[in-house]
Parts: sequence; structure tokens; C-alpha cells
Amino acid sequence: SSVALIKELVREVSARPDDRGAEALGRMVAGMATLRQMSLSVAGMLQHGQNPNLEAATVKDVGTTFEQSVPEQVHALLDMEPTLATGSQLQQVHGYITQVAPSFSLRGGTREVLRGIIARGLGLR
Repeated sequence: SSVALIKELVREVSARPDDRGAEALGRMVAGMATLRQMSLSVAGMLQHGQNPNLEAATVKDVGTTFEQSVPEQVHALLDMEPTLATGSQLQQVHGYITQVAPSFSLRGGTREVLRGIIARGLGLR
């Protein structure tokens, strides 16, 4: 999960606060909070015996897009190259998340499958 990278980014930005960093973190946290509420809504639907296929596929697709964008956003914000075995804790976490981020779209279904489910749920297929 990209949450580990966001936590490291919070530490970095907190050490040298500026408006650009605060705005980037605010957007990331707002995105995470929204995804969490969407996930809780899907869980609530399951708990009530409903079939939230469309909603779950939508949350998964939006969540994957968000998670995969975090390393790119960190790079753009800090102009910092990710590393794996050297550099700061932030650089190493950034390196790891950059390396595994492509796999985020495989867990729970590829984007094509998820978008097919969404299209069917919306009556577009």
C-alpha cells in the first residue's frame, strides 16, 4: 500500500513545511479519506445482504489509480529519485512502492475486468 509512502512524506514535509507540500499532502489525505468512506459503504452494503459489485469495482478502480499515483506525486513534489538500498528512509520506501505499484492493479482484478463490471452495472454493456 502507498500509505507507507504517504507517512514518510508527512515526516519529510513536516520537517520543512511549505504551501506546496501542505497542499499535496492535503489532497492525498482527502483522497484516502474518501476511499475509506467508499470502502466502508461497500462493507455496509455487504453486511445488509446487498450485492455491491458495481460499487466494489468502482472503489477498487479508483483506489488503484490513487495508490499508483502516489509515487509519481512524491517524485514531482520533492524531485527525489527513489532508491532501494541507499538513501533516506523516504527514498527507500519510495523506491519500494515505485517498484511494486504496478502490481496494485492486479490484485482484485485488472482494470479492464473492473471497468467491464462497471460498464455492465451502468448498463453500458
